[in-house]
Amino acid sequence: MHDLQRQVTIITALGKRYSGNIDIPNSALRTTDLFNSSSTSWKNQQQARYFKDSILLYEARLMLSSGALYESYGNLQLRLSAIIAFYDEFTSLGRDDERARAEIIQAKTGEQNSNVKIIVNTMGNSYYEISGAVNGAVQKKSHDRFLPLQKAAIVEIIKKEDKWFKRRFSIKSNFIGVNTNHIEAIDVSVPS
Repeated sequence: MHDLQRQVTIITALGKRYSGNIDIPNSALRTTDLFNSSSTSWKNQQQARYFKDSILLYEARLMLSSGALYESYGNLQLRLSAIIAFYDEFTSLGRDDERARAEIIQAKTGEQNSNVKIIVNTMGNSYYEISGAVNGAVQKKSHDRFLPLQKAAIVEIIKKEDKWFKRRFSIKSNFIGVNTNHIEAIDVSVPS
């Protein structure tokens, strides 16, 4: 991994996970901001860009729902529209100065943190339930491409032979970004 790259794991349809490194313009940029920006960082000018809405994943690995490695790739272009959710390898979210800034903005605007439960569109015989906490106004953040959740949990619901089963996804951090285009339903509550 180069200095200005970050390791991410990307969840797409039917239990597939891609893992690899993405280019970042600077180390202070949050992964959510990068995924929500109008243009993704693409440093390798030798690599043709086949889709406008794609990211370049270096040292890419495709893992199936069991977590087993299915295939490795050198570089892989992945369309942002295919991403259901992503997470990075950071164990905590944000720097201390960002947290202080967020607290000041919340005090001025009166916004409160919210707990959310998300149901993602069904694909084949499965869908995801994703839960977590949103700092600030969910309504404003729901207009972005990816909704950032802290204290996140993700469960895949799978139908096999007319029975539904749950399978928890293991994520390394407590953060996940959810593609708002894949959200079928959302329940928002304010913690008491």
